[in-house]
Amino acid sequence: MAPSVAATHAKVPHHAKVAHHAKVAAATFAKVAPADEYFGRLKMSILGVRNQLKDLSAKIAFNPDRGGDQLGAAGMVEDAIHDWEHKYPGDSWLPKSVYDLSQVYSSIHTPEGQTRATRTLHWLVDRYPRCAFAKAARTQISATLTK
Repeated sequence: MAPSVAATHAKVPHHAKVAHHAKVAAATFAKVAPADEYFGRLKMSILGVRNQLKDLSAKIAFNPDRGGDQLGAAGMVEDAIHDWEHKYPGDSWLPKSVYDLSQVYSSIHTPEGQTRATRTLHWLVDRYPRCAFAKAARTQISATLTK
């Protein structure tokens, strides 16, 4: 006859139970991604995402006629942000990163860049409706619709 779950659980030392519950609680309540965790196909850290967004903005500002060349790199950043959001949906850094990505896409003056910008602005508004960045995104969406 197999031992009951309670009997099996009772055989585990108390300190092991406490350690296990602490580990589960930490994973459950972790809201901010650690700086040394990597996301997306390119395995970007949250700081890497931020730096890449700054770099893309600078490259596009320096040579706006070649902005479309940055769509692939921006797509990789987007992939990392989606992975980050999946693993840490409550991370308070996410709305700014999504907004910054939308601004990168907005500065790419190609049909694909503008499509991605609109999609990213809607992602921000839908996922983070009460943050300040969503308010700015709604303003941009409205401006786009009135053109």
